[in-house]
Amino acid sequence: MKYFLFLIIIRIIYCFTPTKSPFDAYGLKLAGNDVLLVESLASDSSFFVRLAPYNYSLSCTIPYNNSNQYIYSVAVHSKATYNDTIRFVFIGINTDTDIPFIGSLTYNGITGPTFIDAVNSSLKAKFPCNGWNKNNYHIHQFEQFVNDDFEDTNNNDFFIAIISSTGEFAYGFTNTFLIIYDLNGDNSSSQYGNVTWPDPSFLPRAVDVNEDLLFVIIGYIGDPNIKYSPCAYLINLVNSTIFNILDEWMYSPSSTSWQSSLTNSDAYIYSSKYDMSISFNNDGNEILIGIQIINSILIFNIDKINQKFNTTMSQTLSNGKSIGMGKSVAWVDTNIIIVLVNTYSLNYIWSSSQIFAYNISLFNNFSVISIFPNIQQTLTSIFSPNLLSLVITENGKEIILDSYGNYYILLPSPAGSYSDSSSGTYSTSSLCIPGTFTSDEDIYPCQLCPSGTTTNGLAGQSSCVECSNDSFCSLGAAFGDINISSSILKSINQIIAYPVSPQSVRFDNILIQNMLVIYNPSSPRCLVLSPLFWAIIVIAFGLLIRIIRFILKHYVKNPFGDKTQQKMKRFFKKSDLIGEGELIIGGIFSFAILVIVIFAYTFSNSYFHRYPIEQINGNADFACDQTLTNAQFSSGLMPIGIPPDETEEPIFNLLDNQLFTLNIDFINTVFNCTDISVTQIKDTSLPMNINSCNDSLSTTSLSLILPSHDINIQIQLSGIHTIGALRIGLQGSSQDMINETLNAIYTLSNLIFADSLFMNEQMLTQQVSCALQLTKVINRTYPLEENAATEFNAVWLPIISGSTYQMFVDESEYKYSTSTTTTLSIVISETSYYTLNIQKPITDYSELVFTNLLFTIVCFEIFGLGFLIFKLIIIPFIKWIFNHCSCRRHRQSSIDKSYDKQLNLPNIFETRM
Repeated sequence: MKYFLFLIIIRIIYCFTPTKSPFDAYGLKLAGNDVLLVESLASDSSFFVRLAPYNYSLSCTIPYNNSNQYIYSVAVHSKATYNDTIRFVFIGINTDTDIPFIGSLTYNGITGPTFIDAVNSSLKAKFPCNGWNKNNYHIHQFEQFVNDDFEDTNNNDFFIAIISSTGEFAYGFTNTFLIIYDLNGDNSSSQYGNVTWPDPSFLPRAVDVNEDLLFVIIGYIGDPNIKYSPCAYLINLVNSTIFNILDEWMYSPSSTSWQSSLTNSDAYIYSSKYDMSISFNNDGNEILIGIQIINSILIFNIDKINQKFNTTMSQTLSNGKSIGMGKSVAWVDTNIIIVLVNTYSLNYIWSSSQIFAYNISLFNNFSVISIFPNIQQTLTSIFSPNLLSLVITENGKEIILDSYGNYYILLPSPAGSYSDSSSGTYSTSSLCIPGTFTSDEDIYPCQLCPSGTTTNGLAGQSSCVECSNDSFCSLGAAFGDINISSSILKSINQIIAYPVSPQSVRFDNILIQNMLVIYNPSSPRCLVLSPLFWAIIVIAFGLLIRIIRFILKHYVKNPFGDKTQQKMKRFFKKSDLIGEGELIIGGIFSFAILVIVIFAYTFSNSYFHRYPIEQINGNADFACDQTLTNAQFSSGLMPIGIPPDETEEPIFNLLDNQLFTLNIDFINTVFNCTDISVTQIKDTSLPMNINSCNDSLSTTSLSLILPSHDINIQIQLSGIHTIGALRIGLQGSSQDMINETLNAIYTLSNLIFADSLFMNEQMLTQQVSCALQLTKVINRTYPLEENAATEFNAVWLPIISGSTYQMFVDESEYKYSTSTTTTLSIVISETSYYTLNIQKPITDYSELVFTNLLFTIVCFEIFGLGFLIFKLIIIPFIKWIFNHCSCRRHRQSSIDKSYDKQLNLPNIFETRM
């Protein structure tokens, strides 16, 4: 008797005691098809069931057959219709006796469509739950598999169940036993796991079956003292009663991957991080596997003829060094898969959950179709962001389970609309916003119109139309009426680069370069303007007159000609300023010098008045270089912390007191003024008044009067509409001031600035951040005359800093957007430096007069020096050469004559004869 009591106590102590709060513990708690949704609520020891159509409240809560039961997982016939028997299967264990069981519950009540027709489609009608009669439970217990292992290595803490594609049989799998459950005949059979599994350590975690009754079961095999590795078995049924292993696959990571360091040594103890998922495609020849511990999904081909895994054509997608990808997977059709991608740290701390839809039509190319939640399909306020499971029904409905045990149903929406998940427990159809479209009935969000197409401001479109060639149609363009050359897309910057001083800033060099050098002989204009050219003309004319005088003197025997040449001689000698009245040629060159000097004085006068550059009208037509100015420039950056001097302080005050108006244009959008709110960010958010706002057909413009030059502004646009481009502008009024005491004139220029931001084939992101930096630009212009006033001219130079690349997104990046508002954050601040530009005249009046006088003297001295060199060196040298050549000719002539006299050629000839 004492021994019997001891066994009872031991049995009670080691009975399975599951944790009932997690909704993903020990198995799948959610199943669904196009007729029925069922969820096991372990904490309430009940089932929640809901009949289709799911947009009506056809829900009931049914207690377990026994409150001591714990349900590991539930399953439904995936292809069921209302013409089939409505039922679900569950597998679990009695927590009091540790006896495992499998069971089913059949519905015998009114169908969902019949009920809706009967109550005239009323959404508020009470659905009768008497069709879910507790007496219809069918439970099959397996006492032979009572757990007698009192150690920590209990492997029966994860049961999985599946229903065949015909809906006639259900199957259950654990480490120690396998079950076949005939639903129509209400009988079951079982076999031991240790004689079925090739490796008795196999821990099944997920199963699926195709129409050919080929099962793929995935789990772990290994040793807790070494490691556990993912493994899959391909199984069939022999004589519909015996499970037979056909093929085996073992996960083998590369030695360089982070997965190779995983041991999974505690996989024999249930933990949700070791959950797996599996799904056959509709053709039953490909299997999709999700293994969240390695953060990967895999796709295998199944050789249905040879009944083998074809891993040579396997495809793999991983999600980095974390845990969570593939917690739940499903096929939509042959080319599209759905994957629940959770992100957990390696110590299994949840970070995020997303549902990815991939197009896999290209081998080993997982192209993202959509991501849930997204900008159009958000989670309801009562739905947890931590997602646990999903189900895809035969007709494309998606059922999602969260960590609170809440479910949500995404119902397919017709073309031109999307499944709006922002409220309730099931989605409703909402029209696609302008700039987006859908062409098929599905559960995905609307797609963006490709760049170059638009919906012309219309919602609910199933396609986009082409824009004209000269229209601005960005990605997701709501309108096509904005011309690419429109002023709204133009940037305005009134600041131009400050000039650079010329290469020479000495007036004497500039004067000589323009008087004695022909810049471009090939240019007729430069040739005509060259003083040296005209001086050569004068010299040539003088030489012509010299030739005429020579002719008159030597070849014209006439008193008038002699008299004329004598007058010419006297005229040129008296005009000789170089040889002091001695040389005729000096008179000719004196006229050439006079031409150059006149040009120099004329040039100097015109050049002197080309200052300052702000008052110059037109080009320098008096010189070959038309850009000549009497101005030299210097620029520098000055620290804003150094106080300005007395004469500069007034212009700083004008700049600091200038009132700014910030202009914002949201281009190619359907946002309107009522969607916009503005706040100033300090230690708290302070609302700001909008000075003006205008929403035209395709552009929304607003202006704000800024209370300060340093301010942080946040503009929010409520809604999910697209924006093609952004234009940020700043305006400020001008002001003038004269200070007679400081003898200075101060001018604050109008500030007119605008910067249009857009990128080809992209659209504005929902979180736009930029900085508008303001730099003081001060121009100091010194006077041309000594007692005149110094002029100060100033303007603000705004610069938008921030990467345009970060402000815009393409279609693939847009799929990751989740916010239902667009936020523009602008931080306006002044730089820690200012730009000081200084303009001075190259020459003043005194220098001009002195330089011209000096130039005149130099001209005469240069020509005089030339004449002196010609007189003392060149002429004597020429004479020497001439005399030397003459002497040689005279000497040769004398020798020839003497020789002829001495030689009598006829006599010689006679003698020889």
